[in-house]
Amino acid sequence: MKLFNTSIVYRIAGLWAFSEAFMGGILHGFKIPFAGLVLSLIASICMSLIAVNDKRKGMILKVTFAVIAVKFMLSPHTPPMAYIAVLIQGLVGELFFLSRRAIKPAAFSLTMFCLLYSAFQHLFVLTIIFGKDFWKAMDVFLNGITKTFIKQPQQYSLYLVVFYIGCYFIAGILGGILNWRIIKTVQAGIEPAIVNKLKLQFSDGINDTIPVTKKAKQKGKLKYILAFLLLLALILSYTPLLGKTIFSTKAGQIMLRGILVIVVWVFLISPLLVKGIQKWVSKYKQKKGGMLQELLSLFPDIKKLVFMSWQLAKDAGKLKRIPVFLANTMYLTVYGK
Repeated sequence: MKLFNTSIVYRIAGLWAFSEAFMGGILHGFKIPFAGLVLSLIASICMSLIAVNDKRKGMILKVTFAVIAVKFMLSPHTPPMAYIAVLIQGLVGELFFLSRRAIKPAAFSLTMFCLLYSAFQHLFVLTIIFGKDFWKAMDVFLNGITKTFIKQPQQYSLYLVVFYIGCYFIAGILGGILNWRIIKTVQAGIEPAIVNKLKLQFSDGINDTIPVTKKAKQKGKLKYILAFLLLLALILSYTPLLGKTIFSTKAGQIMLRGILVIVVWVFLISPLLVKGIQKWVSKYKQKKGGMLQELLSLFPDIKKLVFMSWQLAKDAGKLKRIPVFLANTMYLTVYGK
């Protein structure tokens, strides 16, 4: 197995790059909910293990650049914000692990940051697209439904946001504990009993057919749909409806803003960002082409490793299967020989 003939840092870097390029589809194939949350957790654990196994400053950032390059090479149609998210996670990871004296607290904090960043990013994007009036409209709508039972107006949008962030916060705590336990095992140098079982399964072979849900690439169709929506919005804005134009209402204004922001993003901002990333990746490949090919060559073994870890975690139960799966994957990546 080529994977186990490389250094531990290379294995971890390969696993992180693989997760960014393919794990989303694999997790959907496994029918795992909150795939984005799991990907953020994998990134934080990988950065923590890199910090444990390599004391050199700047190593996490170097691996981050390699992961971004591999991600773009294999998934060039990924939205630019995904690359920015990986870069921010890497920068924060490098910052947290500037000192290796407190690995476990830094790992826990990094996990919390990665998961909360994912939550706040979604809320930020939603607010940018529809504006602050979106949340006000939600309050008006929900108060209209509940006014029969609750006379005082409520800030339902605030409750929903707090609940949403709270879920990610709890997930961050649980993920931080998992990260802490994995690091504790690795630092102790104790090979978990599960690793021997994993190695036996690996030698016997494994069915690694990916049950990934197909995602048709309809980028061209999406542009035509957005262009049609923009044209429709402009037409409707001049069409009287019950004495008013549609976009003279709050709901219409929110809809128009959303359409305009999405169109500007898809046709102007996103292509410019993708072009910039493409130029950077092209230059990076000239300098680090050998390293990138080395990481790519590890993917077939990593794919088998991931599927084996998932199958061996099936007896853990629905709630524990994801953390057991992640722990198995990390342990085999570190201890496999």
